[in-house]
Amino acid sequence: MPSRSATQMPIARLDDRLISQIAAGEVIERPASIVKELVENSLDAGADAISIDVEQGGLRRIVVRDNGSGIAPTQLPLALARHATSKIDSLAALEAVDSLGFRGEALASIASVADLRLRSRVADAERGYALQPAQSMDPRPAPQPLGTSVDVRELFAHVPARRKFLRQPATEFRHVRRMALQLALSRPDVAFVLQHDGREIFRLPAAASAADDRARIAALCGRAFDEHALAVDASAEGMRLTGWIATPGFSRSQADLQYSFVNRRGIRDRVFGHAVRLAYRDVLHNQRHPAYVLYLSMPQQQVDVNAHPTKAEVRFRQSRLVHDFVFRSLARVLQATAATSGQAQQVALPAREPAHGSPVAVAPQSSSESLQSAARRQSGLALSTAESMAAYHFQQPPEAPETAAPGPQPATAEPALGHALAQLHDIYILAQNRDGLILVDMHAAHERVLYERLKREHSAGRIAGKALLMPETLTLTATEAEHAEQQAGMLAELGLEVTRSGPQQIMLRSVPALLSGQDCGRLLRDVLADLEAGSGNAERVRHTIDDLLADMGCRAAIKAGRRLSLTEMNALLRDMEGTACAGHCNHGRPSWVQVDLAALDRLFMRGQ
Repeated sequence: MPSRSATQMPIARLDDRLISQIAAGEVIERPASIVKELVENSLDAGADAISIDVEQGGLRRIVVRDNGSGIAPTQLPLALARHATSKIDSLAALEAVDSLGFRGEALASIASVADLRLRSRVADAERGYALQPAQSMDPRPAPQPLGTSVDVRELFAHVPARRKFLRQPATEFRHVRRMALQLALSRPDVAFVLQHDGREIFRLPAAASAADDRARIAALCGRAFDEHALAVDASAEGMRLTGWIATPGFSRSQADLQYSFVNRRGIRDRVFGHAVRLAYRDVLHNQRHPAYVLYLSMPQQQVDVNAHPTKAEVRFRQSRLVHDFVFRSLARVLQATAATSGQAQQVALPAREPAHGSPVAVAPQSSSESLQSAARRQSGLALSTAESMAAYHFQQPPEAPETAAPGPQPATAEPALGHALAQLHDIYILAQNRDGLILVDMHAAHERVLYERLKREHSAGRIAGKALLMPETLTLTATEAEHAEQQAGMLAELGLEVTRSGPQQIMLRSVPALLSGQDCGRLLRDVLADLEAGSGNAERVRHTIDDLLADMGCRAAIKAGRRLSLTEMNALLRDMEGTACAGHCNHGRPSWVQVDLAALDRLFMRGQ
């Protein structure tokens, strides 16, 4: 409560300028925010060519030019008025909005905190018109090609306190560049030019084909990303997901190469992001981050884009449906190629003579065929999977390793991972296939084989539960107890047997056998919290079980120092060929790499 001596001002309406300056705080954080608002307006105007020119990181000047439909001279003052727009006219239109910018205070807010100059020309006009609100709200004739040009100078000059929070020009330009990159990725069909202090940063022609789209990805995200990118194209329930995800071998230390778009709008969404992370969960190492550029298309009515002032966040009306669709779509792509994704770990081999160029990079195997499909084609293998497990997991190591290579195989029976040649330092398996040399980390590979087998065994049926000798009574909220009662069947499928014993009490009678000995009461509370929040699938239990299975596989896998026979090594290679995600261990480390013949030739300067 304010003190009695505090001076209280009477309630009064704020003037329009102050209202616009307050609104500017919602949508204008830094120069990159202005670039976003202006370019989105250009895209909404149908522009297919946009240029962005900034000076001193955008602190001194930002100019965005487009060749869109333009603004009629009589409409120019309205374009700078608060809550004035041509993009919505009713609540129904707001709920199904398909434009990028629709908040009326964008241009008005910019004009309230900086010197804004607006020029535009429509198709049927003989000349363009300009408006400079700091001087006059009357449009005046001015030279201007078809389209609109917005010139913003001295950001926050009218609000000095806000200017103090801006960073150095170099830092602000990094934000501008990232925003321009995101916008250019969102619309490959639009030509973009970005300049900073008179220097051209990038010039991107409009893409007219899939090859052009891929060229833009390479230009903006780097050649390395392009070389490791896996194409995504999946459809279900009126949704379509397209784009590219990088192989796990191209993971990042930061989440700095992640771009997601919903109906061409760049977004940050926890549901979408979690689905992507979940798809990579079994193949990404520790705290590494995946790299991706993904486009989700869906009916406008199924997504609320008015959830955030800057429209950077959205709300899905059926978030679980979206989450599962994104997760399954990406998981299928990763599983289909994960067996070969180990090859994407490029190995640098030093050149014999520096004068002959850069270090030799081992190229990934060019075939996109998975190891599983290659393994299905092979014939005449002596060992079944069960027999091969016994061969390399339980057989005692020989006194000395075998060194003879296996006999020649028919061309049609060549396994994808070839045939073992020898063991290196009792850690790595050296194998030869049609394309060159393969190096296998035997512990990482065996770890993945065991983990996937354990997962299959548990997904084949109901997770085994272990009854508690003394049922545990848990006191919950009434809502949690109700959810527990309603979801008892689903919880039982996960090995959690519960019964309601009171308005706020439940009895925990059985827990997953794999989790016995852990704090399952706490786990159940967390699961119920997820259910109350709407996640609805108790992923926490499954993740905990997966983690335990991964640890079991790691402990049981062949350790470094174990000497294997050729039979044992070949058995492991065959099991890898029939295992999903064989390219990485349970922790995301690569399990094998390919050194192709061309790389070996370069190493020894053959043909030079």
